[in-house]
Amino acid sequence: MQTMVEDFGAVSSDDETAEAFQAQMEELAELREHPIELNTCSRDKLLHLPFLADTEIDALLDYRALHGPLHSLGELRLIPQLSAMHMRWLQQFVVAIDTAHPNQDVRNDHGRHDVMTRIDIPLYERDGWSWQRGIANRWRYTGQWGRRWEIGMRAEKDAGEPIFTRQNPFYDAWGGYAMMKDWKMVRTLIAGDYKASFGEGLIMNNGFQLSKQTTALWRRTAPLRPHRSMEESRFLRGVAATIGIAQHLSLTALYSYRSLDAVVQHDNTVRSIIATGLHRTSSELSHKATLGSHTTAVHAAWQHSGWQVGGTALYQRYDHEFRQGASLYRQIYPVGYQFGAFGVDYGAHTTHLFATGETAYSRSALGGGWATLNKFAWRFDANTQVVLVQRFYAKNYLAPHAQAFAENSRVQNESGVCLLFDAERLGPFSLHTLLDWFYHPWPRYTMSRSSQGCEAMAALTWQPSRASRWLLRYSLKNKEQSDVRHHNHRLRLTYSLQCTSQWTVAATVLGNHYTEPRTSQHNTSNGIALVPKVDYRSRGGRWHCSLQGAWFSTHDYNSRLYAYDQSLAQSFGWTMMSGRGERVSAIVRWQNRQSNRRLPFRWQWQLKAGVTHYRDRSTISTGPELISSPLKADVNLLLRMRF
Repeated sequence: MQTMVEDFGAVSSDDETAEAFQAQMEELAELREHPIELNTCSRDKLLHLPFLADTEIDALLDYRALHGPLHSLGELRLIPQLSAMHMRWLQQFVVAIDTAHPNQDVRNDHGRHDVMTRIDIPLYERDGWSWQRGIANRWRYTGQWGRRWEIGMRAEKDAGEPIFTRQNPFYDAWGGYAMMKDWKMVRTLIAGDYKASFGEGLIMNNGFQLSKQTTALWRRTAPLRPHRSMEESRFLRGVAATIGIAQHLSLTALYSYRSLDAVVQHDNTVRSIIATGLHRTSSELSHKATLGSHTTAVHAAWQHSGWQVGGTALYQRYDHEFRQGASLYRQIYPVGYQFGAFGVDYGAHTTHLFATGETAYSRSALGGGWATLNKFAWRFDANTQVVLVQRFYAKNYLAPHAQAFAENSRVQNESGVCLLFDAERLGPFSLHTLLDWFYHPWPRYTMSRSSQGCEAMAALTWQPSRASRWLLRYSLKNKEQSDVRHHNHRLRLTYSLQCTSQWTVAATVLGNHYTEPRTSQHNTSNGIALVPKVDYRSRGGRWHCSLQGAWFSTHDYNSRLYAYDQSLAQSFGWTMMSGRGERVSAIVRWQNRQSNRRLPFRWQWQLKAGVTHYRDRSTISTGPELISSPLKADVNLLLRMRF
């Protein structure tokens, strides 16, 4: 996963990545924990990997049909349609079992079980709760029987949330699922917690949504998959199934009921849904599970010979009625308690040309609204392509489960055009660029009028040798807020060197320049940070140790900086740095490589310790989260067993 993290850092905007990175990388980590067997998998199985294009999947299956089973993952280099980056990523999610040596197969039809628990211990106290209550804990169990059956359970308590009390008699967030795959006409059947994604996400998408770059280039994954991560907001709970009606025709139907957190007024109406999943204070607990959500959706898809067509219909009903509020920006917010949408998604591809899109219409108390998203890509070769993305989301388009390519989090009140250019192999160089223009006809939050903006990004990677790598990325975002236009310039320079097979060192310099050039004060703000890192892996792979530091200095929040913060398994994140200070974190991992009679399971433990010190303040945060010290230290421990 480290390779993917580095590649994401090359093409992703820091602020976008920080918000979405954790949940989406958890899903990718789950896919990695359940590798796909290339010599026996179907096309539907490969569709779970969102970064693979349809032509890459077809080329891989054609190679297998022509040359027989792959003897090793090194044979992937013989498939010219696979780009260099996707080849690196693919090797982390698949295995190639040599049919001549069946003992290599690690699957166990009698059952494979995975148990993981993690505890986060703060070495400080907050004003809102005691030290003991500040401890966070999560655990998860996954069981698989052959290729067809899988069950999972999970529970989580965030820091500050009570447990085993009258308010919270059990873990604050919990759930599970049971899944059956590939039985006669039933391709997937899930009962419990799951995610769904249809078309381009204009009606239904609970899945991957990273930066604009990856959202534009990656295609949608399989329509249904279990919800394995600890994310508490974007998932459905009920029953769903995908049925193969014919060889190229499938039908997916789902029903979900969830109790959501919401702000319910005295007149029993709802102003907004709360998606943080936090229930620490009495105010947060009062909003817990106050809104019932019923979701019903149907999706039909046909795909054959480079052509695909699909149709989606959704009906959404809430137990309480939504009202807008008096603010100007809220005049396009949901009204009523019933919402519906239907749409058509389409696509076609040849050797070099790709075209996909979706057009949808929604109906609510505000009337009807249209939305359309279309992508056109010309692929010169496996490593070079140009992509054009056009989007239009009407101000009265309302789809509660929509998530698609956009500047804002809502698929509403936006139009724009984005142009991307990707060149993976220009000698020792790789180049990724993005240029996006967007327009919001209705006033957004803090705005009294319509607004527009643009974003530009260019990332150049230079790899003079197999052991060293340079990355230079520059991004500019020109956007309006509070009726004032501001410019945000970000710069990232990273150098990494693999000294030996065991030791790797890296250093990153971050810069941010924020300015409001058209104001009378001509406000400006600057930030800079230095992030060194040392990584060690033992020869046998049992030990992995990593040490990372950070020194940062910013004028204010506007010039904040983001750096990838190493973490434990199934956990990823970017640390936001604002003010002046330092941070040091260290991770130690140990695992036994295989089970034996004395130890009939594989297990691993991981320990992380981190300290952040601020030099420009005597306290950290405010309100119930206030820490009466400029020092913040945490210890995280993870234990995992597989048998």
